[in-house]
Amino acid sequence: MDVLWRGVDSRGESLEHLRLGASRARGTVIGRAGAGVFTLGYVVEIDPDGHPRLTTLRVVDGPTLQLRRSWDGGWSDDHGRPLPELTGCTDVDIQATPFTNTLPLRRLNLPVGAGAVVLAAWVGVPELGVRAVPQRYTRLAEHTYRYENLESGYAVEITVDAQGLVTRYPGAFERVGPGQQS
Repeated sequence: MDVLWRGVDSRGESLEHLRLGASRARGTVIGRAGAGVFTLGYVVEIDPDGHPRLTTLRVVDGPTLQLRRSWDGGWSDDHGRPLPELTGCTDVDIQATPFTNTLPLRRLNLPVGAGAVVLAAWVGVPELGVRAVPQRYTRLAEHTYRYENLESGYAVEITVDAQGLVTRYPGAFERVGPGQQS
């Protein structure tokens, strides 16, 4: 499936092409951050249970980052060094894409009215700094969720399609192309 999103954040517009398969997501984001522009390529390999197993990010002419989640929830970098600051993280949240909201939404499969807290390895773009951030998802309606960053207090209602892919993320992203089977 191919998906296109447009970033509508006034601090940095972007355009993303995502190619989503059963166990892998591959995205390219071209965007603006401050006075500069960036191109980010990322791949998220997804376990059968819906957790990210391996996340690889590369900014053209910039940093790279690889995060590996083990079966027991531990995290390590591309050299196998443990990342204890990410202990307890169940998800990865890449700042430049709404795709990473899909993984916890699908895995949690919340009934309307229910909510859950996840700990995500949040990756800033374009610098690719990473830290653990607690987040809450509450299902408000069949295709509407309230997302809350419990660290900053930021909250927004996002709309998703039947596959859990964001169609509208007010102030941040909007879907500009329907999903196409590839």
